[in-house]
Amino acid sequence: MFVAKDCAKMNTNPLGIRWKGFFFFLITFVLLFSFGFSRQGMSIAQPLLHQGNYLLETWRFRDGKTVEGPRSIVYHTSSQERQALLVSKEAEQVLRTFEKRYHFRPEQPVPIFLFSDRRSLSDHFSWNKSQNATGIYFSGSIYLLSPEAWNETFPSAAHAPGKWARLFHERGPLYHEIAHLYLDQTTRGNYPVWYTEAFAQWVEYQELGYEWVIPANRLAGQPLYTFDDLTKRFNQLPNQALAYRQSFLFLRSMAEKHSESSLDNLHTRLSEGAPFSNAWRQVFGESPKESYKQWQHQVK
Repeated sequence: MFVAKDCAKMNTNPLGIRWKGFFFFLITFVLLFSFGFSRQGMSIAQPLLHQGNYLLETWRFRDGKTVEGPRSIVYHTSSQERQALLVSKEAEQVLRTFEKRYHFRPEQPVPIFLFSDRRSLSDHFSWNKSQNATGIYFSGSIYLLSPEAWNETFPSAAHAPGKWARLFHERGPLYHEIAHLYLDQTTRGNYPVWYTEAFAQWVEYQELGYEWVIPANRLAGQPLYTFDDLTKRFNQLPNQALAYRQSFLFLRSMAEKHSESSLDNLHTRLSEGAPFSNAWRQVFGESPKESYKQWQHQVK
């Protein structure tokens, strides 16, 4: 069952919501400062950070509307009602998949914020014009660009809702972004960037058979990034497509060699607070750098 609501009627005290969000961010900073911005401090502060972000975002979307399901709540403008309902149905399906496959169900409905055009999404995050993301996971929330904005040939949600839903399921970013959510909430952020991007692609591959392959990320004919590149400079690497592709293929080789349950075991150890390298060694019997070197040797 899905329930549509008007945010303006729900937020009777928007000023109070802003101050609550600021309070959560302040407490988070105090906790991080107290623990010296360590991994332990990040794990403790994460729920507060997520709650603070959620309160601030709901204030920013206070004039919009929502579609509420058992596992998700989609925030949207009045012109996106049909798209929001279809996004909500897909989100519920994806979250049921994670509940069945990974025994993961968030304690609160997942907030999903829907943007009608690329400019509004970029302005929301103060991005430059070169950013072309269709979905973002950040601090417990998911942000989606309406498919009509990233694919001009996308069917109308009003006139062809079935086709719209099918294409959004096949091409949309929800599996990818909810994989980030799952990993973040399960381990409280206890992982490097390359791993969460690799895992999100692994989920897409498992559930949809999808792989992101473009000329720029083909391994043949170009130097590959080292493990230190991926670990220490992932977001700064000039060929992001290649960094994503290498991370995915490396993790895929490990999952196929040791079975997918090895990833479940890794996540369990990460959720217990083990440093990533230690958790990896406990599961695979060697350091992640050693595993990576073996994989790199095989693909050359």
